[in-house]
Amino acid sequence: MKNKWYRHSGISYKFTSLFFFVTLLALLQLKHYGLAIATGFCLLLFFFNKSMKLFVLSTLAFGAGFFIYSYVTQNLLTDTDDVGTSIIQNRLALFFIIIPLILTSLFSNLPFTDLWRKPDWGAILRIPLPGSHSHQVKVSVFLPIAMITNMLVFLPFIIMNGPRLEEIWLFALSFALINAMLEEIIWRGLLLSHFTRALGSVWAVIITSAGFGLQHYSLGFSWGASIAFIAGGLFFGAVTVRSNSIFPAVIWHVFINVLMVLSGLIR
Repeated sequence: MKNKWYRHSGISYKFTSLFFFVTLLALLQLKHYGLAIATGFCLLLFFFNKSMKLFVLSTLAFGAGFFIYSYVTQNLLTDTDDVGTSIIQNRLALFFIIIPLILTSLFSNLPFTDLWRKPDWGAILRIPLPGSHSHQVKVSVFLPIAMITNMLVFLPFIIMNGPRLEEIWLFALSFALINAMLEEIIWRGLLLSHFTRALGSVWAVIITSAGFGLQHYSLGFSWGASIAFIAGGLFFGAVTVRSNSIFPAVIWHVFINVLMVLSGLIR
């Protein structure tokens, strides 16, 4: 009976963690700062729970960093008519989210991330299929297949955007490298490492994927599109956890970002 109670209690904490993180991020993006602060104070109630302490610290640090990032991008960046420059400035401002998370690691005497290492390319991914079956594939096989699939999806739009390719290839590469690296450091580097320690890898992937998807609303995407990005976060998170490294997700993310620019989705 006692073990059953602990099991239910652990699950409730994990659902609570997902609720607080998603709610805080949504409120910050909607600029409901009073409600966001109230959410933060409610989250502090869990600070003295040993298993939740790191989650609380990391979530509050992320919230503070996201608020600073939003303020800087909306009020302090240099006005310019060059859209490409504005986008790059916005992406570089992600450092304002990274810094509080690094300070959280220092305060907790933890490494910044457990995933800054050589990938285990032979690790097995289990891809769920319709019904009760799943397909097993090595990370080294899954990644090129996924990238080829992405290329085929974007290719018609890239062809239609052909005349502009010579003008935007440098921006495409610069944006992709900066955006992918900084976003992956935040979501699959720092937050995934912190949340795994607090909640386990499965829930860490779920929460960071939800946050990764929903934060695209602040970039001008609709809520529907942002929810769709959650699926991408789940794949990035699964590849990161299985390979025990952030680098496969970075490579994949860079590739997708290049395709997004070349296709005209980001301009």
